[in-house]
Amino acid sequence: MNDQFKTMQYGPLGKAVAAAMPHTEADAIGVYAATLSLWSAAVNGQVLQPNGRPTVFWSALVGRSKIGRKGFALATARAIVDPSIGAFLSTRSRKGISSGPALVTTLFEVEQESLTSEDGRDGRVMVAEDEWASVLRRANRDATYHDQLINAWDGVAVANTTKGKGGKREEQRIECPLLGYHAHIQPGRWAPLVKPEVALSGAFNRIPHFLVEKSKNLPSDIKRPLDAVKETPALTTAYRWAREKAREMELSAEAAKVHDAYRLEFDDRCASLPEEVSCFIERGDENLLRIACLLTAAERKTVVSLRAWKAAHAMIEYSMACTEKLINEAQSGSGRQMKSVEQIIREALQRFGGEATRTLILRSLGTRGNADSLTAAIEKMPDVVMERKGSGAKGGAPTFQIRFVDPASNDQEQGEPEERPKLAVVPTQRERPAPRKRAASTGVKRPTAKKAPAKKTAPARQKDERPTNPMADLL
Repeated sequence: MNDQFKTMQYGPLGKAVAAAMPHTEADAIGVYAATLSLWSAAVNGQVLQPNGRPTVFWSALVGRSKIGRKGFALATARAIVDPSIGAFLSTRSRKGISSGPALVTTLFEVEQESLTSEDGRDGRVMVAEDEWASVLRRANRDATYHDQLINAWDGVAVANTTKGKGGKREEQRIECPLLGYHAHIQPGRWAPLVKPEVALSGAFNRIPHFLVEKSKNLPSDIKRPLDAVKETPALTTAYRWAREKAREMELSAEAAKVHDAYRLEFDDRCASLPEEVSCFIERGDENLLRIACLLTAAERKTVVSLRAWKAAHAMIEYSMACTEKLINEAQSGSGRQMKSVEQIIREALQRFGGEATRTLILRSLGTRGNADSLTAAIEKMPDVVMERKGSGAKGGAPTFQIRFVDPASNDQEQGEPEERPKLAVVPTQRERPAPRKRAASTGVKRPTAKKAPAKKTAPARQKDERPTNPMADLL
């Protein structure tokens, strides 16, 4: 099974997806994303984030026709959750909605129909667009569609004015829209239809994207393989638990501490990217929290553990990496190609004069990596090392410095490259040798003492000191 899926797998939902995988050709992560979307739509309005906002999770599977097995993923997700959530999907699923008025009318009519039911008002709707490209083509001609989607995701009232009997104008208004959303699209159709002005409005950062491809080919003599997917009793019990009353989630002390640190890092990451790129991921921190709350609710718990948070973190980081790849492929036609992580590290060090903190290098990488992947990349680079500078203030986390080295002289002092540790403690100020005046084998040209002072002009220094634009290096 996909190793990346294993880092995201958690609780009854994760176990249910793992149990279903032998019976489907779909991508495990695609099944997981679709299952979370269906599950969130079913418990929408009942499971709330710590701040009272909705926990509904939307998703889009991006894969080539046939090869992506997107339809298989949705069918598998339905087979997983259907036995546990009753008739919800069979009675409240909709598709083909491509205008703001149509979306509001759909939500309004479902809510009005529920008023005569035994359980009372219930406006839950699940929209599953297996041909998202067709929907986007029509929706891009309607100025209100994406705005209404944004309002529904935020849990803000949506409204529409219609003509009633005798031409009288009537308002359709839903105070608390309960909309689930899941979509499929091919990579080649994504770029032409995801309009920049719409992306800048925030419509697409509320729909995490997942690149998918088939996991295997099942033998042709297996008839209706999804019939082998059985009910998950834990999900059935959890659904009843969630529907009994509103459940307001909260983060454990450990999870809250990690989430606060992540939000700060995530804000810095977004600020370091061009707006036309960051607009695709700017809701990553809240989508992470929504996933964590949904995974926890499936356990019939209201306190999000650190393990649940880490599983959600793995999922949303993977989604953002998928989105970055889509952006890069969309730009490939103009000849602007993605640089390797090693190239980005070297060029960032050049801008910072051959040495920089790990935090600055991570910002230059943007969505390309985290602390672990940065360390792994540096291990492969003979001309770059990362050194630890002891502990921070009051026994806090250690700080790390990344810098160029001369591979030849370094090997002479410390042995062969594979024997040289890449992470070492920096000597104290008294022990530290004088800083090098050149960075050998890096391609960095430094001014020498013989060059005329005119070469060291103020504009040149300003160019080194101005804030960097990391995504310009990526695209």
